[in-house]
Amino acid sequence: MNEFLEGGRTGIYKHDDFVFRPTEIWTEYIHLFLRYLHSQGFDKAPFPFGIDKVGIEKISYLKGNVYNELLPEDAKSDEALISLSILMKQFHDIGEEYAKKLTGKEKWMLPPRSPNETMCHGDLAPYNIVMEGKKVIGIIDFDTLHPGPRMWDIAYSLYRWIPLMSPDNPENFGSEEDKHRRLSLFINTYGLDSIDNQEIIQWVVQRLEYLVSFMEREATSGNITFKKHIENGHLEQYQRDLKYLELFWG
Repeated sequence: MNEFLEGGRTGIYKHDDFVFRPTEIWTEYIHLFLRYLHSQGFDKAPFPFGIDKVGIEKISYLKGNVYNELLPEDAKSDEALISLSILMKQFHDIGEEYAKKLTGKEKWMLPPRSPNETMCHGDLAPYNIVMEGKKVIGIIDFDTLHPGPRMWDIAYSLYRWIPLMSPDNPENFGSEEDKHRRLSLFINTYGLDSIDNQEIIQWVVQRLEYLVSFMEREATSGNITFKKHIENGHLEQYQRDLKYLELFWG
């Protein structure tokens, strides 16, 4: 029996230990990268088994917990944040070598960003992270994969996981003091000691501003998914979070 999976796209389902998903023009390039990750010993991402005649990809299923709603206490823990930082560093280090091999003819959902330091997942939020207890054990949904700077990926993860959000955001948790402590914990674990908080916040603001523009552009072009996101208040929440960052962290 097929088990349909929740997420940002429809038509995704699990059967046995495999996940089946509709493909896009960038899927074949994602598969090349996923195979490269596994060839380098990184098994914390799905392994691609190919694309069938009707355009459905078959990838391995990563067992564990994925949180699409408010985070439980385990996912809010320092242990979870540390393991996320370690896994992202491993991922980006391998992605750095892969980015050097790119020809520039590859197709990506999101445009490459300069400097081309590594392969950015593009959406390392809790709903794309697999957990086991308080430990991050995997990364899923690589549709937003594209080359770019490490901080582009890190900035969005900090927004989601520290979290660098307005107190009125339902996904927010922790005191301001705790946010500063968790931010330092993530950055030090990753090994970005040379970057200061002001520069980090600039990256987060830039990343959220891009997200707001992207959502508006996609909705205007007729993308039903993003129209629903805006109707559900996601865009307004991002804008409130931007004001919060500028007022209290800028």
